[in-house]
Amino acid sequence: MGTLAPLPAYPSTQARKGFSASQLSHFHSNLSNALAQVIALPPAKRDIPPTCAFISSYAGDAAQQILETLWEDIQPVKHDDRLRQRVLLLAEKLASSAPGLELKTLLDLCVAFPTKTTHLRSILTAALDGTPNLTSKFTSEVVPAFTSLLASSRSSGLYGLRKTACCLTNLLRPSPPDLVRPFAHSKDFLVALARAYDDGLANISRSYGGIRIGLANRQLDSWEKIWLDTKVDIVDAFHIIVTTMVRDIPTVSGTELAVEADRTFEIVFALLGIIPQSATAGPADAVPFLNRSLIADYQYAYDLSKTLSSALPRDDARMECLESSLRSLAIERSDGDAKDPGALKLLLLPITQMITTNKGKAKATTPEPSPPHDADLDMQVVQVLEIFSDHSPEYIRKLLTHPSFPFRGNAERVIEALLEGTAPGEDALGDGVAESISINVPVMDPPIERRNVFDDEVMDLSHIHIGKKTIGISLSQNRAEKEQIIRLAEAISVDSDEESGQPKALDVMDLDDDIDEAGTSTVKILVDGEDSGDEEVDPIKPETILEQAYIRDPKLFNRDGETRRSKKRAELKQQTGWTDEQIEGWRIMLERNPKKERILQKHEFSGNRIVNMPISNSTGDHPGGGQRGGGRGRGRGRGGGDSGGGGRSGPGEKNEHVARERALKERHKSSNRRRGHDKKMRKAGVGPSE
Repeated sequence: MGTLAPLPAYPSTQARKGFSASQLSHFHSNLSNALAQVIALPPAKRDIPPTCAFISSYAGDAAQQILETLWEDIQPVKHDDRLRQRVLLLAEKLASSAPGLELKTLLDLCVAFPTKTTHLRSILTAALDGTPNLTSKFTSEVVPAFTSLLASSRSSGLYGLRKTACCLTNLLRPSPPDLVRPFAHSKDFLVALARAYDDGLANISRSYGGIRIGLANRQLDSWEKIWLDTKVDIVDAFHIIVTTMVRDIPTVSGTELAVEADRTFEIVFALLGIIPQSATAGPADAVPFLNRSLIADYQYAYDLSKTLSSALPRDDARMECLESSLRSLAIERSDGDAKDPGALKLLLLPITQMITTNKGKAKATTPEPSPPHDADLDMQVVQVLEIFSDHSPEYIRKLLTHPSFPFRGNAERVIEALLEGTAPGEDALGDGVAESISINVPVMDPPIERRNVFDDEVMDLSHIHIGKKTIGISLSQNRAEKEQIIRLAEAISVDSDEESGQPKALDVMDLDDDIDEAGTSTVKILVDGEDSGDEEVDPIKPETILEQAYIRDPKLFNRDGETRRSKKRAELKQQTGWTDEQIEGWRIMLERNPKKERILQKHEFSGNRIVNMPISNSTGDHPGGGQRGGGRGRGRGRGGGDSGGGGRSGPGEKNEHVARERALKERHKSSNRRRGHDKKMRKAGVGPSE
């Protein structure tokens, strides 16, 4: 078994720009498989410096991409989800064993995967178990670092403060309480956070000209959205810290309770003592989340006074003073009115504009023109989205249709530009696309036109007929065709014996080709007046005689001595010329034949049966009266021999006569249907002439 090579450092974004789309996909697939093998290794071979270096490089690159999207209107390139899951799983295993992961790597993981809260909480909890002094590192390194960044918010500018707030919130959200307490116990950090929220953001807003909150239905500037998102992140981070601070108070008692209460009162009074430079003359001009302090906005959003009164001792005199101070920050409003979102309504504006309250009774608005549909363009958009699924189809379509860029109409160049990061943003594409669309807008609305699928067909006026069409006229136009149809109809029509009045010999049709193959013969039914001695009768096959005998009495084929010595078996051997073994073997083969029923169906009617067939073709050597009126009695029961066959027909001859008539009707029921059809056609004038 070969040894597994250590994981290399993850290439940077600049290095990956040299990869083609297929190479990048193949690289991530190989990397995911390698991570699965590394995870399965024992800790001694897995927890090595190269593995930690890979996690650190991957998390750092992913965090950098997330931070760049804070002020750029683009989405970060997402890798295979399996790769991301395995990276987090490997990071958890590394964090649980000494020496663990570095603080920078833990922070990068929190920033790179902000939506994986459960996985990140497991990693940080494992880091607490693997690194016992992690809490002290947060107290001595992480908290002072963030305090310094927040204190220098004036010099770092809007983008620097935006990154700091994002990193802080993403770190606090999945952190267990043990890692949040260093922030909650640091008075300097919380004061720096409040000053960055108050003075830092106020100075930045003034440098950009201020936020025009009074103008409704306007598009936000890019810096305004960043400014508001920073305020939201700071309030969220402060809420996590306050929640941890309040939850710790009921868990202690005695001296520890007094220490926790003193620390909480000290921090809250320090925050209340901060007077922001943007403070207005009176509370009537205060706008939530615009020109108020952090403690005031938090009281407005989360009711801090109620939260503290439920945790701190009620008999403490400082509690009454604290409640009074927090109540003074309240904004007057009616009891039924909802809270005013203040400056945050600028972020909610795009959503509220989509909600209509006119119940469908307002005037219709003209929809914005859309570019014409192009199937080739759709295929190119799908081709690009297969690689960059995070981008919207509208953005890819703009890249492919914008006339001002060299990759217009070329999907490969668009993919190359997206990989290199040289593709323009949607803001740069908006004007050109809007201009190209506005050219196609018609000046006047086109008239309403009713169309269907036959509009484009060319109509032949010679095929148009006014009024009812006469069938006789159309047929008379082609006399030869009419005569041909009549000849064919006369050729296939067969009159019945009763209508024609002439005797005919009707051949019995075979039921099935398979039955014919089994050895059947055609039997002829004689009509009155037809002589039986003029034509020769075909010899009957032994199989036919056996089939009829089997229908009459299957016991005739039993394999025992009594049956073999019987008179009927002797007659059957004389008629067929077969031995007892052949006759009994024939019965076995017949019963095994899956077509047995079909073979026996041809003998269903008595007119098809051959009773007491002679061995030879002699016609007058047998006495007539000994076998139901003669050896070959006629249809009317006349005697068929030299003596004893005349007179009236017996009951057996009557049954045979009825059976023959029934067989005749059964064989020619299709002819009766054809005659009925011909009669209808003659009435219509198109049938065969009589």
